[in-house]
Parts: sequence; C-alpha cells; structure tokens
Amino acid sequence: MDKELNKLLADLRNYKDRLSVALKIADISIFEVDLKNQLYTFFENSESIFEKSGSDILSDVNKYQELSWNAYLAAVSTYFTHPEDTQFMEEAFRSTMTGRAISFEARLKAGDTAYKWCKVDVAPVMEGKTPQKMIGIISDIHHMKKRIDFLENSVYTDNFTGLYSKKRFEELCSSVLASRDDSKCVMMVIDLDYFKSVNDNHGHMAGDEVLLSFSQHLSAAVRKKDIVARFGGDEFVLLLLDVTGIEIGKKKAEEILRLQDNNYGVTKSIGMSLFPDMGRSYDELFRKADKALYQAKQKRNAYCVYGEE
Repeated sequence: MDKELNKLLADLRNYKDRLSVALKIADISIFEVDLKNQLYTFFENSESIFEKSGSDILSDVNKYQELSWNAYLAAVSTYFTHPEDTQFMEEAFRSTMTGRAISFEARLKAGDTAYKWCKVDVAPVMEGKTPQKMIGIISDIHHMKKRIDFLENSVYTDNFTGLYSKKRFEELCSSVLASRDDSKCVMMVIDLDYFKSVNDNHGHMAGDEVLLSFSQHLSAAVRKKDIVARFGGDEFVLLLLDVTGIEIGKKKAEEILRLQDNNYGVTKSIGMSLFPDMGRSYDELFRKADKALYQAKQKRNAYCVYGEE
C-alpha cells in the first residue's frame, strides 16, 4: 500500500512539474478562488506574468477574507487591476457567482508590481446549481497589445508631426458631426504659402523644420477637444468644436496667421466653413472650406470664409 501511495505521489509531482513547465512556456498563470470563503486557494506560475510568487500573492489577498462582500471585491480589484479597469475584475466575480463564465482584457498587476496587459478567462465550479469556486486563467498579452497599439497609431497618426492622419481626421470628424444637432463647429483647411520654395532653395531639412514647427504651434493654439491633422504635404486641417459662430473661427484664423513659426518667410492661407449652416456632413464642409482656401491663396497670408468675399 505504501509503495502504491508513493508511486501516486511521485506521479502527481511529475504531473505538477510538467504543468508548471507548460504554463511558463505559454506565459499563462492559473488561479482558484473559494467563493464562499472569499479565499484564493492557489496561484500557479504568477512569476512569469507578475514577477511575484504565488505564495506572496496568496498572502497579500487573503488578508481581505474577513471583509464584507462588496469591500472584498473592491480590495481584490484594487490589488490586481488598473484603476480604469477595476470594473472587469468585479464583473468577473459577479458573473461566476451567477454561474456564468466570462473573459476580459485588462491591465493587471499584483500589489506593487508593474501593470501588464492580460487576457483573463474565468469560470465557476458548480456543486449542483451553486457556484463554489472560480477558476481563472491569466494570459500575458502585453507585447501583442503594444504591437497592436503601435500599428493602430501608425495608421491614425502622421509619423512625422504626430498629428492625426488624414484617414483618422475624416473618421473622427464624420463621427463627431453626426452626433451634433445645432452645436456649431468650424472646419479649417490650412496651406503653407511658399513652402515649395523653402525645399527648393534651402533643402528638405529646412522644409521639415517648417512643417514640424508649424504643427507644434498649431497643436498648442487649439483646445484638447478640437481635432487637428496633417492632411498631406504642407496642408493641415482643423475642426473647432462647439463654438458660438464663425467669428470664433475668424479670431482663431487670425491667431494662426500671426504665429511666428519659421525664419523662411513661409506664411499661411486658411479656408473656413461653418457647421451646420454651410453643411451637415464632413464631405460638404471640407469641400466648402477647400474652396474658401483657394480664394485665400490668391491673397496669401489670409483667411477666407466660404461664401464671403
């Protein structure tokens, strides 16, 4: 009997060792929670994700065992999740308490460790119709998430200036304008005068200097909620949100024209249109602002509102 027991124990140890290796290779951690007693019972391979041992995590979180249910949820969520993601951890507990499995992505930590993007899958262990335990799997998706963010940013932002790209500007403006009724907005199309001569006479590095300087000044001249983008080449676009009328756009245009952002004599020409008076769609507003820009370019260092001389 002792021999059979020893063999069983040896087999279990071997199984645990193989499981531990598999978890490390996959960057996965597994945990279990006794729901009734509000007690984490194990936390395997936490070092791979949080650089903190499972025993230390258990020691930390099981101090909350005597708290009320709501206080326990809040404490565990604060221990493991980013402040903006605490609702996911709380929802995971509530779902398993009603017998439902759930998956979510969140920025996780373990107490004082660094945040990492993780995917979490949890499911209840039932006894009859009553959930007794919660089993969870934590997968490290931090590098994948960062890669996705990088790719999205490369599509949505202009690589050189850091402003929104043309594609992102069109998407944001279309979405914002569709959600507004009569709140006025001003569309501006801005073109740099004599820019080609800078490249021709002073080289492309000087041209880059002008583009970067103007983009920084333009971004600083508007509010955070306004939408600014580099449309391509030496053309920029701006949507001023929730203004009282076109006079606000004119004042902002005058401010932009006064910006001293280069030493090469490059000035600006600006065309403007007003939402909803001159159009309710992005395409209509841009087309009319672009026509006004053509008129402003005849003067240089000037602005023009669509429909006005």
